[in-house]
Amino acid sequence: MSKEKKVKIPRRRMSQRAFKTWWITLITLLVIIALAINTAAIMFAPMLDSFLGAGRTQVHRAQGTQQWDAQYYKKKYGSLAEAVKHSTQLAEQVSNEGIVLLKNDGTLPLRKGDAVTPYGYAYNNPVYSGTGAAATTNADNTTPEQGLKKYFSVDSTIADSTIKATPNYPQAAKNTPALDYDKTSLQAKNDAGKSARIYEYEKSIYEQAVKRSEKSSRATAIVFIARNGSEGIDKRQFAYADGTPHYLALTQAEKDMISVAKSAHDKVIVILNTANPMELSPLMSQELEVNAIVWMGTAGSRGFSALGNILSGNVNPSGRLSDIYPTDFTKDPTYSNWGQFGYSNINYNDTTLISSGSATPWPFVEYEEGIYVGYKYYETAAVEDSSFIYGVTDKQGKMAQLGAVAYPFGYGLSYTQFEQTLDNVTVDNQGNVSVNVTVKNVGSSAGKDVAQIYATLPYTQYDRDNGVEKATTQLVDFAKTKLLEPGTSQTLNMIFPLDTLTSYDVSHANSDGTKGSYILESGNYAIELKNNSHDVIDSETISVNQTHWFEGKNPVTSDKNAQSQLSDDGKPLSKAMRGQSYTAAHNQFQDMTDYMKDNTTELTRASWSTTQPTMPKNRTAQASENVRKNLERWKNFDVDHDEDLGNTSESKVYSQKAPVSRAENGLSLIDLRGVAYDDPQWDKLMDQLDFSGDKTDIQRLLFMAAYQTPFIKSIGKPITVDKDGAMGWSTSGASSWPSVNVMASTYDTQLMTSMGEAIGEEALQQGLTGWYAPAVNTHRSPFGGRVYEYYSEDGVLAGKLSAATISGAGNKGVISYLKHFAINEQEMNRSNYMATWANEQAIREIYLKPFQIAVESARSSLPYLTKTGQKKTKIIRSATAIMSAQNNIGTVIGFGRYSLQTSVLRGEWGFRGAVVTDMFMETLPQARDLSLRAGSDMYMIQMPGYNATDYDSPTSRMVMRQAVKNVAYATVNSNAMNDVTPMSTVSQGIAGWQKLLWVLDAFVVLIVGLEIWWIIRRGRRARRYPEQYKWPKKSKYANYSSNN
Repeated sequence: MSKEKKVKIPRRRMSQRAFKTWWITLITLLVIIALAINTAAIMFAPMLDSFLGAGRTQVHRAQGTQQWDAQYYKKKYGSLAEAVKHSTQLAEQVSNEGIVLLKNDGTLPLRKGDAVTPYGYAYNNPVYSGTGAAATTNADNTTPEQGLKKYFSVDSTIADSTIKATPNYPQAAKNTPALDYDKTSLQAKNDAGKSARIYEYEKSIYEQAVKRSEKSSRATAIVFIARNGSEGIDKRQFAYADGTPHYLALTQAEKDMISVAKSAHDKVIVILNTANPMELSPLMSQELEVNAIVWMGTAGSRGFSALGNILSGNVNPSGRLSDIYPTDFTKDPTYSNWGQFGYSNINYNDTTLISSGSATPWPFVEYEEGIYVGYKYYETAAVEDSSFIYGVTDKQGKMAQLGAVAYPFGYGLSYTQFEQTLDNVTVDNQGNVSVNVTVKNVGSSAGKDVAQIYATLPYTQYDRDNGVEKATTQLVDFAKTKLLEPGTSQTLNMIFPLDTLTSYDVSHANSDGTKGSYILESGNYAIELKNNSHDVIDSETISVNQTHWFEGKNPVTSDKNAQSQLSDDGKPLSKAMRGQSYTAAHNQFQDMTDYMKDNTTELTRASWSTTQPTMPKNRTAQASENVRKNLERWKNFDVDHDEDLGNTSESKVYSQKAPVSRAENGLSLIDLRGVAYDDPQWDKLMDQLDFSGDKTDIQRLLFMAAYQTPFIKSIGKPITVDKDGAMGWSTSGASSWPSVNVMASTYDTQLMTSMGEAIGEEALQQGLTGWYAPAVNTHRSPFGGRVYEYYSEDGVLAGKLSAATISGAGNKGVISYLKHFAINEQEMNRSNYMATWANEQAIREIYLKPFQIAVESARSSLPYLTKTGQKKTKIIRSATAIMSAQNNIGTVIGFGRYSLQTSVLRGEWGFRGAVVTDMFMETLPQARDLSLRAGSDMYMIQMPGYNATDYDSPTSRMVMRQAVKNVAYATVNSNAMNDVTPMSTVSQGIAGWQKLLWVLDAFVVLIVGLEIWWIIRRGRRARRYPEQYKWPKKSKYANYSSNN
């Protein structure tokens, strides 16, 4: 038998040439990848700083200041978790005081331990927050079940039966746009119609579940109805196939569910978990009438805890509506001019980074209703239109007479009764109106109440002849009581300047040659104490003997105070800023007024019935040649030759001489903490600005300002990290608050100040400085996608509450970016250069009003150190930052409109601080030139490489210097300066992500070095033993046979 014997074959080794080729290729790829990562990290450093954490500011304290306490803002809590715990308690209080009891026949409050049965898809799928930039991230949310179980015995039979069931939603009605028709924003495209769906279960599911529930008749049914809100997506205003007229009405499935609940239960309560108003008349009377209706907005983390508090009577509801609730939204004056409209004779070509590349009709919207927005329309219609039926709601919130209004602005019920008395109305020698109101609790339980002061202005023949519009009533002030026990009272004092009662007259020829001014006409002014916008409790009359126009150097009181220097206790000194004189408002939007006059029919009291708003035929219009030319102007902005903002001598921003640069004045930004904006020391600091050495950082600051501002070495400006979040920081682990209109419904400025301070404490815990909030745009229409993010339809309410909020945040060193400035009420097409049109009176009295009040009135405490180390405090203006809007204001992009960003904001309102654009992915570099020169200091985008075209001209250097100063002013008076003592310098530390990158780079270098060493070593060995680095030839002795 033969046996095969194997011979060991020498190990096969790759040839040196193949080895070198393979490893050199691998090394090259590794080096390329490493270089690409490093290059991208450098390019996107600001974004990485924002989202992964920036390097800490390194403070190099001046000699003798090492022991000084420069903790200007001290943390109240030991950790973010503790701060959030406090915020969460406060958020519950906001909901406690913001939830509105709309209807109650005595069913509420329920007794503790009562049996309740929840109904509705929204019970297991509630709305905690809107979607988009303002969405909160807190996962620690009280559920509806938890909120109810704290007080009641919850029968979950109905709710459990729906968990495994599939909900349905109605489709679009025939001949109406599909649910996913909106493709005008990235959010809308991604949403694909989901936010237009109204989910609910079939009636049969509830009917079967009721049969299985043994105690349903003894339990109170609590029906949950929800609607969501979305950035970039307005709510559907078109009909559904089941007969639902639009998104904000009850669907047939919801009506069926309520019908089942009414059949099975003696008592039914409806909970409205929605920020947007809804049509509620079916629930207020007739066959679907329910016993109680409670509006709670979007919940935040503790809204449903507060709901339990309200339903049980543990908290007495004191919220008042911040919007009117009409009975038919399709008859609201804004309905005809809301949504998609386009000029048929001009297209826009999207040049943003997310462009689809297609050309579409240039979008527009026309605010034909003028100043008659929300309650101002309905209250005026009740006076001007004899056929108009307002509607009657009884003391229980039941509809006694069907009309146009279900619930007025400012409406809300309580479990107790209050008696309000208008004690007196006086006018002092300085022209201040003082109103005293005594509120007494005449009921049987403790509660809070709101005193609402309105004014009725004389509507004269002059107004009719000159187009000055005046609503029949307007809110001028409000105040909330403390918790009043039965039988106790509180006197509330409200003071406002008499010239708060002015109207804007666009036609007046001023003595200085300008046109347009505020007017206080002679006549009788009724100062009214009301329960809401409709129901008068008492009134007194103020007589004005002579008409007065506020023109030239004589602005209205609020503007004069805003343009004045401040004392250290925050009082205006009746001295204008250095080198300036007082400036009264005059027409800044003449093109807007002219367009509305020439192209639309504007609603007017002079002819109310014939000027009701109408929809453009086929939702299209022809743009005039002038409009066409100007719509394209900003995209073709010529920085060298533009007569308005270019490098020409007639330009508003022209500078023949470049500013001083790289001066050695020995100052650092910290040295100007608390120093007035117009102090000459600022010029010395800005003379140090190094346009060459700091070029990269200056460009990042001005043209890549998304969620951070960079370190500027030559002036000692530290880095800041900024975040979004109107309802709480959009960061992991931060608190979550109810929708902003719940905050508004508290009517409580002190509570909003506390909220701002809580937001500020969380900022200190997280190392945040800039807060992209509050958002104060107007609820022009109930269909607005971001109703949840904005306060109200009323500018006075929104302005005073946002002022209180930023005052509180400022007390903690937060820079609050009031947004979106301005006339940005519609989501559809807002980022598609939509031409937004309104007349100047409406712009000023409605859409700019909340911004104006916040900018002019907010105050914060500023701690600072003197040069001897003494700690002092002064009161400064809180509003040091603004975020501009994306839409066009008329033909000009909002952030590029000089008349808004500079003339009104900085001129009339005396704003001192920084303006940043909203996120705008425009690739055209001239957009940066235009925005900067118009007064928008920073361009928000996360993509690098899109700088302005002009960095070096004297004019450009001057406007850049001014922009850097504006940002620096906001920064030095913020928490970014914590630990920085006077006369000290700062530098930027190394960010964690940079250190990690260095470690990875070192690892790559090590690997590459080892591989190179290995290649060299192997090459030497290959030359010494070449036979070991060749593929072996097959031996004839590899296999052989032998006999044993």
